Amino acid sequence: MLNYKWQLKLTKALPEILNEQITEGELIMKSFRQNVGSLLTAGTLGTLLATSSVFAAPLFQVQESVAGGAANVVTADRISFEYHARIDQTITGGSLAGNDDNFIEEGFLTKAAFGSPTGGSIPSQLNSLGPEGYGMYGIFTITGEADPLGAGGIQANFDTAVMTLFIDPGQDTVLALPAAGPVVPGGVTADDFAIINFTLSAGEAHIFGGLANGDFDTLLNVSLTAAGQAYFIDPVPFFPLENFGGNTETFTGGSLTESFIATADGGGIELFQTQVPEPGTLALLGLGIMGMGFISRRRIKSA
Repeated sequence: MLNYKWQLKLTKALPEILNEQITEGELIMKSFRQNVGSLLTAGTLGTLLATSSVFAAPLFQVQESVAGGAANVVTADRISFEYHARIDQTITGGSLAGNDDNFIEEGFLTKAAFGSPTGGSIPSQLNSLGPEGYGMYGIFTITGEADPLGAGGIQANFDTAVMTLFIDPGQDTVLALPAAGPVVPGGVTADDFAIINFTLSAGEAHIFGGLANGDFDTLLNVSLTAAGQAYFIDPVPFFPLENFGGNTETFTGGSLTESFIATADGGGIELFQTQVPEPGTLALLGLGIMGMGFISRRRIKSA
């Protein structure tokens, strides 16, 4: 793993850990936590997210004909999404105490739109209503350990995360959270195909006081399938990392004193990366994503 002491000295974002030997993942999460406080005091966070150049990510291109439509190349720097998940949390000893309060989170996400560095969605065949339209969804499982956060909140530290991203050419796949176990797509799935397999580099999430809503930020390792290499056509080779962050809008069924099964819904954006993001970029990803305005939410297909 790489040592990022030089970056910390330049940014002075994390003075308390300058003397530590840290990994990429540790830097990411500590940078995120340190930047949260200062950014929350900004009254124009939504405008900052939409206009700040530090928020721009590297451009990528996709060839949409791979999904079954007409040839069309889209150039973007982000993809917006919404997600739905079930969290099975074990609480031992009568309250969250750390180290032994494990959880498993299983769910799905659907991609909403491609976005540009200047804000706004980019026209594409993704979720379009015509015969060339297609859907894109991911099935994920996350495991980790939870700790108390402030007054009445929860911090979830990720140990593992796996997700596979699929293209749904006919937009006829049905997604829903089961009462137990991983999400199993229904409807017509025979024509769906995987384009990316993700694994965890580093990640954490927060549920704020009152167990109402929160945020999350995750760095994932990217592995394209053969179909994914035909869909993501630039750059070659493709980006090795993806920064995946946003907001939890609703969190239902949580507790600080006993084991629980909760559901969570929210959304955010995904930015591909060639290296660990700058601390400022990371903090922006984890806060106020839904305020950007370009995220065009679509109705999730359900049974």
